[in-house]
Amino acid sequence: MYTISEEKRWYIISEWKKGSIDASLVASFINCHVSTIYRVINYYCLHGDVNYGHSPGRLPALDSTQIKQLDRIIQQNRSATAAELLSLTHFDTTERTIQRYRRSLGYRPRKSLIKVKSTNINEQKRYQFALLHYRGNIKNYIFEDECYVGLRNTQQVVWCKRGEPTPRKEISSLRAHVNLIGFIWWDGYVFYRFDNWLNSDTYCDTVNEALSANLRQLNGHLYISDGVRWHRSAQFKHWCDQYNIELCDWPGYSPDFNAVELIWNTIKQKIKTKNPKSQRELENAIDEVVNGLSLNVIQACIKKTQKVYQQLVSSY
Repeated sequence: MYTISEEKRWYIISEWKKGSIDASLVASFINCHVSTIYRVINYYCLHGDVNYGHSPGRLPALDSTQIKQLDRIIQQNRSATAAELLSLTHFDTTERTIQRYRRSLGYRPRKSLIKVKSTNINEQKRYQFALLHYRGNIKNYIFEDECYVGLRNTQQVVWCKRGEPTPRKEISSLRAHVNLIGFIWWDGYVFYRFDNWLNSDTYCDTVNEALSANLRQLNGHLYISDGVRWHRSAQFKHWCDQYNIELCDWPGYSPDFNAVELIWNTIKQKIKTKNPKSQRELENAIDEVVNGLSLNVIQACIKKTQKVYQQLVSSY
């Protein structure tokens, strides 16, 4: 069961008895896997010792009470490994059995959704923003955001028989990508490719070039963008004043307040279906998807974003 000495096993128990244990740190110190730490602790909890002997035959299956207990502990510890679950349940069984029952209970691995914890101050700013805009004339809003579209699928996995050489695959670039800046408003949209990194100077130039044909139409609109520093620079504020565009304050950590975020999801999904394999194919796919966008989609995303404002206000 263990690949470490008895001395090391007792060291694990002594650290565990201190009240808490950093399994990763202990595993690194005694040169073993983290799961071994939990196995040693689990065995000690069951038998009061770290010396073990093999019992004949397979360990018994879990009964209905144990299965319910396992289900409850999994719900309380969604990211726990099988070794950690075994340590929490103290069942006289193996990790493989825990893995098998976890699947039989219907659990499947998924990538967890990450959300930045919002402070009370930021929640108040979000509420104030939503309160200001949930009844606003959404047809006079411009939503802006930048996006990096990269080529990841280069089909590097190939199937070969034993002894065959691995074939080489030539691609035009190891890092095919496109930088996009997007603007959407009720009656139109612009998606514009740009090179290099943005800063206070290049952002103003990029926005001016992208919107040059629409500036008269956008006179008097409100400009919604996130809080990166070049969106709030003195140069850009001067540009907004020059074209009678009002730059709105941003509450921070609020991608759901920007309608362009919904458009990025649509664009990326459609690009993925075209399966581009080179820089040129990626650029062509982006152009094709962007040119195929309809105002109905744009307006639906804008209305959905204002509904987010309304839901936040009504929840207070």
